[in-house]
Amino acid sequence: MTHYDGAADSAPAKPLFVVQRYPSQHLVARGIGILFMVGAVVLAATEVIERDPLAYIGVTVWLTTLGGLGAIIFFYALSLGRARILVFDDHLVVRSSRRRARIVPASEIAELAALMSGRVRGKDADGRMLFETMRVYQGFPEFASWLQEKTPRQWAEMESVGG
Repeated sequence: MTHYDGAADSAPAKPLFVVQRYPSQHLVARGIGILFMVGAVVLAATEVIERDPLAYIGVTVWLTTLGGLGAIIFFYALSLGRARILVFDDHLVVRSSRRRARIVPASEIAELAALMSGRVRGKDADGRMLFETMRVYQGFPEFASWLQEKTPRQWAEMESVGG
């Protein structure tokens, strides 16, 4: 497994397809995060306008709780939007939400596991996770076909266990 920065060669090949969340999933979460942050600012401003002697406590509470929660949701949604699997003929370029992209040759996929909630996880021979995706993601049907073709034994084992 090697890391991939996307600019290693001058004309990178186009992927066959991409497996990723539908954009609406992380865009809605971003909107909710922004809504929470705006709500915190409005409520904090209301505390200041009322000129209550303890307004600074209200401002602090609104900005740290509601504003902080909104910021957490917003930045988590940003990281979710980055996660994807680029599928090529003989390898994957996997980008999780928090790490750099890395190249995973099809030959390194030693195990496939069907998990709860429709998730599928691929591991290497040492048991390290190579990728994880969900059956409801954009491009998953094509990815399932690719896995069946490139890792037939692992796919069959996963399906027999209950995938």
